[in-house]
This record gives sequence, C-alpha cells and structure tokens, in this order.
Amino acid sequence: MWRGLIVHGIPLAIAIGAALLLLPWIMGASAIQGDAGSQGYTVGMAALFLYPAAYQILIIAWGICRWRQWSLQRVFLQLIWLSLLLFAGAMSYAVVQLQDYLLATADQVDAIAQIAVPLGA
Repeated sequence: MWRGLIVHGIPLAIAIGAALLLLPWIMGASAIQGDAGSQGYTVGMAALFLYPAAYQILIIAWGICRWRQWSLQRVFLQLIWLSLLLFAGAMSYAVVQLQDYLLATADQVDAIAQIAVPLGA
C-alpha cells in the first residue's frame, strides 16, 4: 500500500501543484517580456505546462495497461518518474536563470520601501 502511495502520490501531488502554479507564473512572465529573466520564465512556463499534461497522458496509458494486464505498466511508471525528474531539472534551470532578476527586483522594492517610510512618518 505505501509503495503505491509513494509511486503514484508524489508525481500526482507535484503535477497538481505545477498546474496550480501555472497561472501566477504566466502573470509574472508577462511582466518581464524581453528582460534578462525572460528565458527563465519561458523555460519555467513550458515545464509547468508540459509536466501535468505528460503526467495525465502517462497515467492514463498506465491505467489502460493495468486494466488490460499488459506488461508495459513498468515502462509507463518509469516514464512518469523520468518526466518528474525532467520537470525538476527544467524548474531548477528556470530559477537559476531568474535569480539575478529576482534579486535586483527585491533590491528595488527595498529601496522604494525605504523612501516611502519617511514620507509616511
């Protein structure tokens, strides 16, 4: 039971999380078109869109193989985990590409906050 929960639960939870993160990611990506971090946002958006879609296709194929008692079940489980690893790699790359842009943006927000505090006091 625990093995099945781990084998199917972890990729499912990550696919749901990726699908939920897609809209805020798109909204953030539209704000920096053409800036230094745009490649990171593009890679991240592709990963957030493609992983849940790949998971849905692979889990349906796995279910059909299990139902028909075909021997390809393990292949589809391995493909699910491979797509999860590729998703993790793509998101890591996207975050590394965005790191400088996000740090610069955070510095700008801090500078604006320091200016605004004396004006409000």
